[in-house]
Amino acid sequence: MSRGSQTIYRYNGDPKDDEVESDRTGAAPLCWVGEMLRRNGKQWRVAVIRNDLDMLGSARSVLIHRVFLTDKF
Repeated sequence: MSRGSQTIYRYNGDPKDDEVESDRTGAAPLCWVGEMLRRNGKQWRVAVIRNDLDMLGSARSVLIHRVFLTDKF
């Protein structure tokens, strides 16, 4: 059984604009570097993806996908 995951989108490297999406079932599709995404009414390119495990505050770990997006392409 999946524990789900969390995706954090960061726009142009600005941490104040982080957008968090939770996926409790683990069924959300993952993106890849170079992929074009349309978010917030704008076209973005996936520049970097980093996967981490959040093991703090819980006995179970949660996979975190950090997706860094850029509009400079």
